[in-house]
Amino acid sequence: MIISPPFVRPRNAGETDASWVSRMMPVDINRDFPINRHASWHGGVHVLHTDRREEGYDPIEFVRAIADGEVVSFRSPSSTDKRDTFPLNYDGRTDDGYVLLKHQTDIGENCSVVYYSLYMHLMDRLDPAIRAGAKVWRKDRIGQSGMVSETSGFHFQVFCDDENMLKLTGRTTPELDISRDGRTDTVYGDIHFYLPPGTCFYASVPDAASPHTDHLNAVHTSTEPLFVSMTFGKGDCTMVTRRQNAITEVLFDTVGEPLINTDASPADNSIAETYLKYEYNLYRTAKRLYPQNPSAGFELLRFGRVISTGHETLMPADAPLWRTVSFPGGTGMVNLASTDIKKFSDADFPHWTGWRMVDDDTDNNSQCNSPLIAGLRENGGLSNLSSRLVCHFPIEWNAATFDQRYAWLRTGTADVPPMSEEDYGRLKSHASALCFDTGAPGTGRLWHFHPVAFITHFRKCCWLSKSELKQLVPRNALRTAGRNDYRWEPITWRDGAGSVADNIRTHINRTMQKHLITTPLRIACFLGNGIQETGWLGSMEEGYRYTETDPRTHQVIRRYNIWYYPWYGRGLLQLTNPENYFNYFSFRGRICPENIRTSLINEYSRLYSHRNIRYTENHLSDAENDVPEDIIRWRNNVSSDLHEAASSASFYWVSMNMAHYADAEHVLERCSVIPRRSGIKIYYRSPAFWRASAAVNLPNQVNNTEYQGLNGFDTRCCVYGSAIAVLTEQKFPDRHNNPVNEKPESDQLRRG
Repeated sequence: MIISPPFVRPRNAGETDASWVSRMMPVDINRDFPINRHASWHGGVHVLHTDRREEGYDPIEFVRAIADGEVVSFRSPSSTDKRDTFPLNYDGRTDDGYVLLKHQTDIGENCSVVYYSLYMHLMDRLDPAIRAGAKVWRKDRIGQSGMVSETSGFHFQVFCDDENMLKLTGRTTPELDISRDGRTDTVYGDIHFYLPPGTCFYASVPDAASPHTDHLNAVHTSTEPLFVSMTFGKGDCTMVTRRQNAITEVLFDTVGEPLINTDASPADNSIAETYLKYEYNLYRTAKRLYPQNPSAGFELLRFGRVISTGHETLMPADAPLWRTVSFPGGTGMVNLASTDIKKFSDADFPHWTGWRMVDDDTDNNSQCNSPLIAGLRENGGLSNLSSRLVCHFPIEWNAATFDQRYAWLRTGTADVPPMSEEDYGRLKSHASALCFDTGAPGTGRLWHFHPVAFITHFRKCCWLSKSELKQLVPRNALRTAGRNDYRWEPITWRDGAGSVADNIRTHINRTMQKHLITTPLRIACFLGNGIQETGWLGSMEEGYRYTETDPRTHQVIRRYNIWYYPWYGRGLLQLTNPENYFNYFSFRGRICPENIRTSLINEYSRLYSHRNIRYTENHLSDAENDVPEDIIRWRNNVSSDLHEAASSASFYWVSMNMAHYADAEHVLERCSVIPRRSGIKIYYRSPAFWRASAAVNLPNQVNNTEYQGLNGFDTRCCVYGSAIAVLTEQKFPDRHNNPVNEKPESDQLRRG
């Protein structure tokens, strides 16, 4: 799922993603979620807006689609004359334009979801592309924010049906079941641990690879449930502990201060820039603590458990995950891998982080009669939790159900005086003027999310659907055929049933979640290289057979295999040369004879250093080195087994510190070339993308951003540009280097 807020403006320096989303959606406190000031259900929020003429704002700002979707229905805004008179002008001028979008995407393996977004009170005109059944793309213009009861803004809501509620959140009960681990079909965002009463905390653990506690000094034994959240981001790992509030049971208090990189070890450091950065060094931590299978150990460090049980086996089975955790009054070491401790992720919507499903209002009217919400209002907890309540009630835009939902206004409540028949009739006329044919989704009760919380939450997911992956592949790509000789070539994309691209997508998503390639910029760097290296996900094997031609006649002289055959490139980020292969085998816990490993690595190094003997004195063959059948099979599986193809690529990512380079600011550079038989073509690069690319291709050139010898870098940049457009909100520089363009030039985005 790729998602963004309905307004997209530049970020402020140092602004977090959550803060940016919130700034894009200032909410009218009188028209908030899930109830309005009259304690009636309110399925969305009113996003305040005033067109502003200052840096970072368009003179007229457009409401945009929050995700790829399809237009279910729409209504073009009425004229201002109609807006200014009754029934639209009921308690102030109100615009009546709307757009309803249906979004279908994926959030995990075999976890396709459908949800809807509604943009109400739009003014002036809708974008010409808005037609019933039309496809819209994330960030596309929909229309302009109008007025609601004399206030500039628009109503915005996100909802789904029962079936998709279970897929999106995993439950419909108020709280998460903490008697068992969370789901594994979708895992993303923060990792959470439930520590039951009786959990022991230890002063120190001399051997972090041992689960045994016989000789450890216990400093605390918990007497209440504790909940620990583990957050990875830009190299850091932050641990936060919560416990239930002593007065209001639905609230949870933070215990102690957040612990940042507390368990980072100097022994795991590789380069100065990542010193004591726990996340950046997870690969080396996994090798140190879980040498029998570092890949399984990496999952333990990342998720608190092994979730790829079909491919990974933790050795030993009781290998621990010792982490420093806060308890009331101090900190101590806890083995979070213990079976008594249950593991979850943000995909489980943990209630201790505020998420609660509200389905205790049994009537079908608009009056909020939820005991849970009533309790929150009484104890003052509603303001703290309202944005993370997911509530089940009818949609308010169905004219046919108006009397069912609002007849209670005639009799009134303790808080709302009875409404006269005349006033009720005027309200009904106003509402009817705004309602529309809601179709099947609007006939029953629906699950409603706070839009700001929904968008903020699912921006952590980054699981790519088939359509989203397809959009990363440009329609055309630049190829360097020689010095100052460029070709602009169309790209054929094949992702039909049974294709490599279709079959590998789940493996790519799984490995990106495991290895924390989970931000738009990291994904852009990872797939910007992988998609190009594999010929647009067409083959997981380098075309290792080369042809030599006579430079005068162009006749074929001979065909031969590349000199490092059979250790040529395989996988999504193609592993090449014996050392990379053997390092990957070790990461996967596979034992290889050291003499064969050493011999092959030394031979490759010798040939690499002496170009003139690469074909005449080459001793890399399997036969000459007595390479066992299992090693040959493992090597071949890197291309033939799509799990291995993706897994080996993410291994390469973490082993070469690509995340460190991808996390830098991406300053886009507009590059202009004139390919043969084509006009001027534009592509984009950045120093950050160069360094991430060089890290796995030419490590000794990481800081030489002007180096020209990285094979296919210009082509990789074409994928990178599409990825930036599809995955991020970053704008592209124009010919004057001003970041104002919403899309890459040269009509590169692949749609449809």
